[in-house]
Amino acid sequence: MDAESKTLNDDASEVAVRQARRKRRRREQQGTDGAVGDLTARLAEERTIRLALMFKERCAETHLKELVIEAADDERRVTVGGRQLYTFGSDSFLGLDRDPRLQQAMARAARAHGTHNGASRAFTTIELCGEAERRLARWLGVQDTLIFPSVTLANAGLIPALAGTGDLLVVDRLAHDSIHQAAKIAAGNGARVEQVYPCCEETLTKLLGQQRLGGCVVAVDGVNSMYGTVLPLREIDEVTRRHGGILYVDDAHGTGVVGTRGRGAAAEVLGSLGNVLMVGSLSKGFSCMGAFVTCTPELKQILKIKSNTFVFGGPVPPPYLAAICAVCDILESPEHEQMLKRLHMLIERLTTGISDLGLHLVGGESPIISVVVGDIELTLEAGKWLFDHGYYVQSATFPAVPINGGLLRMLVNANHSVEAIDGLLEALGEMKRHFDLPSRPAVSR
Repeated sequence: MDAESKTLNDDASEVAVRQARRKRRRREQQGTDGAVGDLTARLAEERTIRLALMFKERCAETHLKELVIEAADDERRVTVGGRQLYTFGSDSFLGLDRDPRLQQAMARAARAHGTHNGASRAFTTIELCGEAERRLARWLGVQDTLIFPSVTLANAGLIPALAGTGDLLVVDRLAHDSIHQAAKIAAGNGARVEQVYPCCEETLTKLLGQQRLGGCVVAVDGVNSMYGTVLPLREIDEVTRRHGGILYVDDAHGTGVVGTRGRGAAAEVLGSLGNVLMVGSLSKGFSCMGAFVTCTPELKQILKIKSNTFVFGGPVPPPYLAAICAVCDILESPEHEQMLKRLHMLIERLTTGISDLGLHLVGGESPIISVVVGDIELTLEAGKWLFDHGYYVQSATFPAVPINGGLLRMLVNANHSVEAIDGLLEALGEMKRHFDLPSRPAVSR
């Protein structure tokens, strides 16, 4: 352990001890049941919790987590604590959360079906769900889709259903946490789980060549949620299929906004989704609720049986199913192309401006754009500086990123104004003069 990590652990331990003493006093004063208090104190001893609590206490003024938005408008201006500022923290990339067509579709469905149909889809569903799955399949050019309540629940149900006893599950180390949590379930069910980094043709060839029996699934992100980058999906797919496996792509952050017609990173690179399983989000670019996986009708029946979170996770409520269909109307219209053109223009404007400032930029292949800061406290301070100057960006720190890999994570939306982008760039330029931030790495020749 290096000196910095030891100091962080020592500081975190002291904070945890002080917090445990305060909780003990509160329990005594309030008569709180001892078992709950003891459980809280025990959980607070975990390393990740200690670090999180330490920085929450040490950086109380700069933490900027759990913010409450009091009001919002159509250009991503929000009110927080009575102050109005631009938010670059929304993953409603196409701005459809403000679209009256979705709101009207939801209202009509609520009147017709109620706010919830109140049953597992293993027993009953409503026709709106079948329509939404057919519409998604048509937009993506696949045979069928299966809707889940969320991407996290989709991953938690699908990955253990696809990889069990005797199978090999390969997971990109930088993949979304929900994939890693699902991999733990698969491992508990008997799958052999291997993490790889970098996830590329060379590392996969060595690993997949060792698999003699059983199936093989390679699980990756389409667009990385923190860095906004895309893996070499063509090479990964080719080597996976060469060894008899299948590529599983969580394209939550690319759904609706990346690639031709917004079909995602995998569809753009591979040309078709016919030989991969793509999980897409219905709560980001779609501004609705839920997730889906591409499949065939035959595989769909099997996934309904094998995916526990499909059986036990509950349905997407009718108002959101109607909104999903309304989004599909937009995605299949010329209007969507105009939305994408505007979104990509704004992305390019921001990435070019950040590069011109000499900051260490990652991303730009999607609406996720990050500036590397590094140190946790410095990341929080820089994020608070921008907040105080009228711009909210996400200060992404451990455990979302490595402990010294803090990011200022910016999410561009199609309904941001050019003035908002330019204002953020001006603020970033001024911020750079106040903080010692990493510079853009030199390009090797």
